[in-house]
Amino acid sequence: MSRFSFHLPSLSRNRFLFYRRLNIKKTLPLLIIVLSAALVLFWFGQALQKALASPRTQGNTAAGRVTIAGPRATQSINSDFSFPLTGANKKVLTEVKFSLESAELRDEIIVKGQRATAIEGRAFVILTIKITSGFNRGLEINSRDYFRLTVNDNEGELLAPEIHNDPVTVQPKSTKYTRLGFPVNETDRNLRLIIGEIEGEKTVIDLTLL
Repeated sequence: MSRFSFHLPSLSRNRFLFYRRLNIKKTLPLLIIVLSAALVLFWFGQALQKALASPRTQGNTAAGRVTIAGPRATQSINSDFSFPLTGANKKVLTEVKFSLESAELRDEIIVKGQRATAIEGRAFVILTIKITSGFNRGLEINSRDYFRLTVNDNEGELLAPEIHNDPVTVQPKSTKYTRLGFPVNETDRNLRLIIGEIEGEKTVIDLTLL
């Protein structure tokens, strides 16, 4: 008489497999959500890190600022000039004070947030000017109208500033800083500033930058 043995799964094993399948069905969507959230956070972190990184523009930067080389030469001037400001009827409204603080010779300047470099054999003469108004209304002033430059003793050729922020807006009873610039040749000598109204008396200041 042959013997047969049968292996029947127990009830407890069937229950374990049933609950295991049930748990997988329940936890799978949750796992997908967690993984998706983790991927989104990782992507956001990478994007934020790139956004916060210091940008590299033309020239060197520091904390997002464009940096330029220092001046090759500096001359302190600290001279004050007062010019009348007239209205449409030629009546004097107020006097505006110009304080010429210094002149610099530079190879690099910042123009509209970008570094500008002089071509070989050229340089920039940069004037730092402080404009003070005691008038009770805002003013717009063309500062370049009051400054001219001569080089190489050529008094018949008056150079006007090519680098400027005109018109300079000066708020009522306030002070505003601005700069004017002249491109020059490195071989130029005997630089002289001519300061004054276009039709008025002039003051001459010798520059010793070159």
